[in-house]
Amino acid sequence: MSKFSVKKPFTVFVAVVIILVTGIVSYTKMTPDLFPNIDMPYVIVVTPYAGATPEKVENNVTKPLEQRLATLTDIKDLQSVSNANYSMVMLEFEDSVNMDTVSSDILQKINLVEGNWEDAVGTPTIMKLNPNMIPVSVAAVDYKGKDRAELSSFVSDTLMNQLEGITGVASIDTSGILEEKVNVVISQDKIDKINNKILASVNSQLASAQSELDAQKGKVQQGKSQLADQQKKIDDGKAQLEKAKAQLEEGKPFLPEEQYKEQAQKLAKTQKQLSTAEGKIKTAKSEISQAEGQLKTAQAQLDSQAQSAREQAKIGDKITTDMISGILQGQNFSMPAGYVEEGGTNYLVSVGDDVSTEQQARNLFLFDSGVDSVGKIYLKDVADVFMSDNADNLYAKINGEDGVVLSFSKQSNYATAEVCENIQNKFTELSKEHDGLHFTSLMDQGDYIRLVVNSILSSLLWGALFAILILFLFLRGIKPTIITLCSIPISIIFAILLMYFSGISINLISMSGLAVSVGMLVDNSVVVIENTVRLRRQGVPAPKAAVAGAKQVSAAITASTLTTICVFVPIIFTDGLTRQLFTDMALTVAYTLIASLIIALTLVPAMSSKLLANTKETEGKYYMALLDKYKTSISYVLKHKVPILLLAVILLLGSIYFSLQKGFIFMPEMSSPQIQATMEMPKGSSLEETKETADAAIKKIETIKDVDTVGAILSTGGMMGGGTTQASVSFYIMLNEKMEHTSTWVADKINDVCKDLKGLVTAAGSSTGDFTTALGGSGVSINVYSADLDHLQETAKGISAELAKVKGIDEVESGIQESDKEYHFVVKKTAAMKRGLTVAQVYTAIVDAMTYEDKATTVTWQDNDYDVVVSSEQKEALTPKEMKNLTLTVKDADGKEQKIKLNDIAKLEEKETLKSIGRDNQSRYLNVTGTLKEGYNVTKVTSAAEKAIEKYDLPKGTTIEFTGENETIMDAMEDLVLMLILGIVFVYLIMVAQFQSLKSPFIIMFTIPLAFTGGLLALLITGKEISVIAMIGMVMLTGIIVNNGIVLVDYINQLRAAGTPKKEAIIEAGMTRMRPILMTSLTTILGLIVMAFGSSSGTDMMRPVALVCIGGLIYATLLTLYIVPIIYDIMNGEEYKHLSDEDLDISNI
Repeated sequence: MSKFSVKKPFTVFVAVVIILVTGIVSYTKMTPDLFPNIDMPYVIVVTPYAGATPEKVENNVTKPLEQRLATLTDIKDLQSVSNANYSMVMLEFEDSVNMDTVSSDILQKINLVEGNWEDAVGTPTIMKLNPNMIPVSVAAVDYKGKDRAELSSFVSDTLMNQLEGITGVASIDTSGILEEKVNVVISQDKIDKINNKILASVNSQLASAQSELDAQKGKVQQGKSQLADQQKKIDDGKAQLEKAKAQLEEGKPFLPEEQYKEQAQKLAKTQKQLSTAEGKIKTAKSEISQAEGQLKTAQAQLDSQAQSAREQAKIGDKITTDMISGILQGQNFSMPAGYVEEGGTNYLVSVGDDVSTEQQARNLFLFDSGVDSVGKIYLKDVADVFMSDNADNLYAKINGEDGVVLSFSKQSNYATAEVCENIQNKFTELSKEHDGLHFTSLMDQGDYIRLVVNSILSSLLWGALFAILILFLFLRGIKPTIITLCSIPISIIFAILLMYFSGISINLISMSGLAVSVGMLVDNSVVVIENTVRLRRQGVPAPKAAVAGAKQVSAAITASTLTTICVFVPIIFTDGLTRQLFTDMALTVAYTLIASLIIALTLVPAMSSKLLANTKETEGKYYMALLDKYKTSISYVLKHKVPILLLAVILLLGSIYFSLQKGFIFMPEMSSPQIQATMEMPKGSSLEETKETADAAIKKIETIKDVDTVGAILSTGGMMGGGTTQASVSFYIMLNEKMEHTSTWVADKINDVCKDLKGLVTAAGSSTGDFTTALGGSGVSINVYSADLDHLQETAKGISAELAKVKGIDEVESGIQESDKEYHFVVKKTAAMKRGLTVAQVYTAIVDAMTYEDKATTVTWQDNDYDVVVSSEQKEALTPKEMKNLTLTVKDADGKEQKIKLNDIAKLEEKETLKSIGRDNQSRYLNVTGTLKEGYNVTKVTSAAEKAIEKYDLPKGTTIEFTGENETIMDAMEDLVLMLILGIVFVYLIMVAQFQSLKSPFIIMFTIPLAFTGGLLALLITGKEISVIAMIGMVMLTGIIVNNGIVLVDYINQLRAAGTPKKEAIIEAGMTRMRPILMTSLTTILGLIVMAFGSSSGTDMMRPVALVCIGGLIYATLLTLYIVPIIYDIMNGEEYKHLSDEDLDISNI
């Protein structure tokens, strides 16, 4: 390869230009992000169950769901929480699972269960946890000259429409928006007035009818009296007739016959007349009797109609929230019906009309009273219609002033920095468009990402500059330095090109990989150029020196590159967060080193053949003096091996012991220009108390040095409308650009100045704090499992008491929540059925009695949308006492309305119920937690807690398990230790392949414990704990440090193969390879120096890697020049056995 490069340098030049052009184009298309894309294998299934207790939710919903979901493929962990009104099941899958297909698999399992659920169980919601759910930007809006109502209207009607079109923005949440609504409150006073009018009209009509009826009754009585008089006259006439008949019969003998007959005829005629008259009287009596009956019937009818009319005059029973809501919905209606055609043109036909003004709402027709004096009933006649807002329930402050806060979430396929930049550009555009409009950033991940990336780029550039200085000092020539310098940008751009095509983004991890590699990527070029320069100084022509210089060391630098890369190969055997976070770093380092190897074997020889043609440099006197001192010291060390080895072992064991005493952490704290804090109020706090406490907190926070802007928004706990809500406030704190203290210092100050407030204010200054807390919680965490609820609670209390005694534990929570009160109606089914009611009807009546507000519709007035809320002034939230005395209006089986006292058909019981029931892998559990005091390490305290709780006597069937932050750390550490061991094995095997020997690689492996000693000493000196990030540094050291041993042992073997005695070969190899060893180590060390000791926020996270590498390289490089020769001398005899080319020559056979 080097021979081809020297022979055809322009081909190499063209290839380099292509790499540079495509690499730069690739970089411009890559957008920065904070972390690599992290696939979170978590899914949450939330199922509403209105009105159900936690126990009922657990038995009816959670358990059946768990049993089905536990059979899903690749499920790792299953947890659930059963609360009042809803169930929440949390699923964790193996990292290898395809999260895109998980939702459909879960849905299939749910379908098998929900057929057996009650109607009250709602439809489950499946949510995949995604980092994109977290807002990427939070900003406050203010508009000069506008009050809160005007600002809210502007944001809702104008601003949101313009912001929602920003590229990459998925959703925008608003806080502090003043929302107005139309209230329709049924007025009993107005209803009573109408009732009185209707009643007066009804009474007037009834009085007129009664008067007429009374008149008819009088006439009947008069007729009866007249008939009685006539009957008396007839009776008198009949008596007189009988008397006359008697007298006629007595005088018959004395009267002439004709006169007798005449008198008899007269009496007969009179009798006939009396009989006719009497018949007429009987007929008249019958008619009067019939009329009297009709009058009685009319009176009864009138009485009935009067009662009915008076009942109907009470319109209050008609005017209900449901009735008015229905009319509002029906009248506020406008929909297209179709098209009509005229003259070849289609015209839209619509039906209905929206309620567009408050006056129209007031004049909404309800019904006709049927009473002329009252007429039609309109909404304004029975209800008050007015506007109201939610000002009393709002809390959104910016530096103590009211404002509107916007939270932006991004789409998953867009980079965070790109979306944040789009948002800021839109803010600038809108501020110019609307004079007086101003946006205040309260949280911007894009700013932080740019800060981090720029800090790492700065570290990379400074590292490159320091590496160049080292090259110049050692090579003592501008030309060799220029040749080596070219390998830095070309290798980095080549690596970026490979990153682009393999889908690696520019993020904290990948950029840290580049920064860490900047010192190492010149190592291959340094070895090649140093060997080439050495040959030129020996008089070898430039082309031959260039080819030979690369060829002689090609095997060594290839092996050293592979050893550095192969330590990252075992990352494929890790899982979880460790793999997702550090794969980008492994690939970036690998790409950079592969690029540097290609450059060292192609571009460096090609440039050397031209630029070193006339070189005349000689070795410097200082370097020669250093070589003389080294020769003297190595000769002494080879004679006194035991003390040197013993000292190295003591330092190794001591560094391990003292490092372990400090404990482990997951990630170091990262300072940030943005801080988030929360304030939790005590249970039962009023909204007014929460606002006052938050105002006080803002004033205190504003007094802290380095604080620039403080924003606060109100949020409430609780979910699905169940459980007790607890008010909390979220604070967004922006720090000054040129802050004098770290964000951790500011956060501690916030916690300190707010400690006397009624609410608990908690601020976190590290940007990795929330990250690690989300992964496994913070502090000590213990899960207690038991099927017996009494044993479960008893053990949790006992474990809490033991945990509280552990040194370093601050506050302990047993996980046993205060029970909630529950009021339960037990329906007396027999009593209810006697009244024709079922339990369902009783439930409906109770719900109706407790519902005092109903959202009817939405109206648009003056281009603004308002919710219309119908309520009754007679209804409000009931007290337990009022519930007991509740009177229900229900319909029986015949549809007839009746009023029933609830006490007659149901009994109200008060009982205690659990707030929630937690389950882990289908077993009930309680989570006991303990927070740490300042200055204590979680792994050390957890270890002490394990020893303390080990002696606790657990009840039968009860088990405990430590979880949380410590387990997250230790799991990651186990992965990295496995990675480290496999890396060491791979490194050894590669060296075996290179040296064709088991012994030489074994000698070189002694540099690894030297590196670990230096790395641990660096952590101890700087006061750092062993972290997951520091362990990555140890893994990297494993691959880096053996390179020095490879170069040294390889040259010792070359000299011995040429016939040089063992000790002379050891000393000469050390003197010859000292310069490349020192150069490669120093370039790597100085390449990391800014990352290790810089003060920028972006280097905080990767600082342990830099410190470990620097410490390990300094210590191991110095001792490699002595320990490796000692081990080589001990393990090798004077005779060097090897196969030469002559030994394998078969031409004479």
